Amino acid sequence: MKELKLFIMSFWIFFLLLIVVTIDFPICIEDQCKFIGFKNLLTINNIIAFGSILLIVMGMIFYYQFLNGLKGDLDLPVKIEKIENINYEYFALLMTIISLIAFDFTTIRGLVLLIVLLIILGAIFMKTNLFYSNPSFALLGFHIYKADTNNESLDNSIFITKDKIQIGDKVKYLKISEKVYFTKKV
Repeated sequence: MKELKLFIMSFWIFFLLLIVVTIDFPICIEDQCKFIGFKNLLTINNIIAFGSILLIVMGMIFYYQFLNGLKGDLDLPVKIEKIENINYEYFALLMTIISLIAFDFTTIRGLVLLIVLLIILGAIFMKTNLFYSNPSFALLGFHIYKADTNNESLDNSIFITKDKIQIGDKVKYLKISEKVYFTKKV
């Protein structure tokens, strides 16, 4: 479940771009403006935009759940013995997100394609644990590290943190999935 939440969070940027590309409603700035009605607003474009708004709100809720989880019971601290900054992995997902915007979402076929692609991408990201390469995390000030610690079971793990971590630092951690952890510097 954490992986699915992280996947939805990782596509905030895509959902925002999707709103910009698909939303379709008239803008009136004259004195005699009137509401066009809900029936006219419920076109396929606006359904995609409203769905994107819903997913953005869900992503915000998931983000605050993770922040609150980091305030809870973290495992005992471990000492960083080897570390590599892998923030560059944010860009791989960002390029995937940007390439999806090129599709035509104004047709039923485009909507089906969007849903199928999101399901496939979600499955791939969750099965390969690549959900951590979330460009939203970069915008929110998180860093990604690959690290070894004085606890061998955590060696070669991915640490997601708001802190800048160096060799010798101690961190507490919260397991997200196999070899992926949210960490907090002690």
